[in-house]
Amino acid sequence: MPEAILFENANFHGAHKHVFTPEPNLNAADDNYFNDKVSSIVILGGTWAFYRNANFNTPYGPVLGTGLYPSVTAIGIRNDDMSSLQPVSTAPTVHGAPIGGQVVLFENANFHGAHKHVFTKEPNLNASDDNFFNDRVSSVAVLSGVWAFFKNAGYDGKYPPLLGPKIHPDGPYPGLYPFVANVGIQNDDMSSLEIVQGGATIQGLSQPLGHVVLFENAGFHGQHKHVFTLEGNLNASDDNFFNDRVSSIVVEQSVWAFYRNSGMNGQYPRTLGPGLYSFVVDYGIQNDDMSSLQPI
Repeated sequence: MPEAILFENANFHGAHKHVFTPEPNLNAADDNYFNDKVSSIVILGGTWAFYRNANFNTPYGPVLGTGLYPSVTAIGIRNDDMSSLQPVSTAPTVHGAPIGGQVVLFENANFHGAHKHVFTKEPNLNASDDNFFNDRVSSVAVLSGVWAFFKNAGYDGKYPPLLGPKIHPDGPYPGLYPFVANVGIQNDDMSSLEIVQGGATIQGLSQPLGHVVLFENAGFHGQHKHVFTLEGNLNASDDNFFNDRVSSIVVEQSVWAFYRNSGMNGQYPRTLGPGLYSFVVDYGIQNDDMSSLQPI
């Protein structure tokens, strides 16, 4: 599945946006934050072309393949000067650094609240351009790689556990750690992290797992939320933005059921497997009317 993640600042810092399909206008009325505001890119799948102007006008020279691009200026794309992008069938002309791992940090327990993607060594969660998560991590989802976590910046004060994805005969699933204090990492007390060699020392949840991304607006626009396991209440007190506010869905892994009400009540007839669902109404789910979901 093609997927690019745009970051506001260099080195994968600041706000981010997931793009899965041709995006003709980063200045769209319902999603315009990233117009002329892209400084680094991660390509998780596919080959992508980028354009200075909307509607795929004024292409940049480089075509990017899978990998990490911590600075767009280093590969011939002007900083803060992109208005459209799309996956293409041509071969990449530039290859990024290999993606050695990916971990998602969450503000609250149970994968609630704001989140941050980390793909490489992060020496300082209190960086001047990205400091929200310094001493503000309560749960962790490890999508790939094995990770070590530290109390202080600069990889000082290492916590004992090494966390990794869940190994399964069907392939790796996210390693889910719903409350860091339960695995020996103090809550709200992390300032750096890095990928390490070796295996995970603590396994994550054993319940049904997967990965789905909910979007506020159709066409994968607006705010988004990652869900990795049963989510019984999108109206939870610590994470309620998406209750009755889902218009498009990307299923990354597993088959999912969706429900009108909390507690897995009022199931919609159709279940969705891996793929892109640009408007939920087209798949039998009422727009802005979802309150729970689970992998099945």
